[in-house]
Amino acid sequence: MRKILLMSSALALSSGVAEAACIQTPTCGAMGYDSTVACEGGIKCPFGNAWNCTFINKITELEKVIENIQKEEALANCKIGDILYHDMTCNTNMVASKTPIGVIFDVTNGLAIAKDEFKSVGWSRLNEDISQISNYTDSATVTADWQGFNNTKAMYNYIKSKGNQFSAAESTLTYTTLGTSMGQWYLPAAGELKAISDNKDVLNTTLSKIGGTQLSGTYWSSSEYNNNTCWKMSISGSFITSDKNGGGIARPVINFASKDTIYIGDEIPCLVGDAIYSDKKCYLDGAPFGKTPIGVVFDAEKRLAIALETSVKQWAEKDVKISGLTTYSTRTEADNDDNGKNNTATIMAYAKTNNYKFPAAEYAYNYTTAGTKAGDWYLPAAGEIKTMYYEKTKLNKRLTYLKKNNIGQSSLWSSSEDSKYYAWIVGFDGWDDTISERKIYSYTVLPVLAF
Repeated sequence: MRKILLMSSALALSSGVAEAACIQTPTCGAMGYDSTVACEGGIKCPFGNAWNCTFINKITELEKVIENIQKEEALANCKIGDILYHDMTCNTNMVASKTPIGVIFDVTNGLAIAKDEFKSVGWSRLNEDISQISNYTDSATVTADWQGFNNTKAMYNYIKSKGNQFSAAESTLTYTTLGTSMGQWYLPAAGELKAISDNKDVLNTTLSKIGGTQLSGTYWSSSEYNNNTCWKMSISGSFITSDKNGGGIARPVINFASKDTIYIGDEIPCLVGDAIYSDKKCYLDGAPFGKTPIGVVFDAEKRLAIALETSVKQWAEKDVKISGLTTYSTRTEADNDDNGKNNTATIMAYAKTNNYKFPAAEYAYNYTTAGTKAGDWYLPAAGEIKTMYYEKTKLNKRLTYLKKNNIGQSSLWSSSEDSKYYAWIVGFDGWDDTISERKIYSYTVLPVLAF
């Protein structure tokens, strides 16, 4: 059959009935595939590695046009003092079918304040200058700063590299309402705060209408002065420089006419006083979805955290010297013991072999949380508890934030042994001391996790 077809073709050519011609494959360039770089949403040339990105670029341009039209429509229908609803619409009056989330204070840029605010928060625990934020050294010129979103984004980028340090920015970044997500709200710059102050009366009237917190007091801006200080504004409109470690109010602001969002969610370096979560990571203030706080970091370098719960236990139910466990006969020696994990393992092994009860070590060893199991936690050594003591202010602050009991005035059992009859405790009642106490006495047990 193949031969017959070939012969027929040859006859047709010779007779002039038809002329055969080779069809050349068109080039990618001729077909409009004008990009040598792949583009998301683009179309790849079937005959090569070129791409056509024109179509996706036109879609992107069209989306921007639509977004601008929507922004103009949103702004055209809003005025200062209007209620901002969860669907980013506004109205002077209450709308029963919608949830109010803020009040509009600037129509030109599409800005609104939140219903809520965060009182008594610091700007930063670090006295460092953020190079991505412009410094303003004069109260008359700082009101030119309207870059609150970009300032807050710069602070977040700094947070990711340095750790959880910027309470005012953290509070606004993690603030959410119906219709908004983390990263949409931000800490306003000085110029934005000035606009809020200029319209405080009408804003407070609307805040009363929607059950929001009244504007009153001194507010943090995201505008920086230098490495040590930044700008705050009293609601009357006067600006002052303030030490970054001071206290103030953080009021979230949102651009309701924009889709700009600062991505929030990556873990950050764990610093002393940070919450550690069930995945053994630290995040910005506010528990990430599906993550449970399980402790507070007290040693960032060694990655150690205290538990959120305590118990009062005896060190041992009767006097016994544990073989294999190092003894420390002086306070100085005990204060240098940081082998709590090994100490606890030795105590538990001895208990199993000899059928003795060591309630303090057993409680710490068997302590569990989301993401941890028996054996992950341990009874800290005296030296580790001394490290906690020096960081107790930060630890208690975080425990309060997590609605847990402070360490308080407790004396904590360590896993550091003195002798057959005694083990070491470290006091938290205002004096820096390590004391040898009878093992049969009861003191507070605070488990520790190496994460």
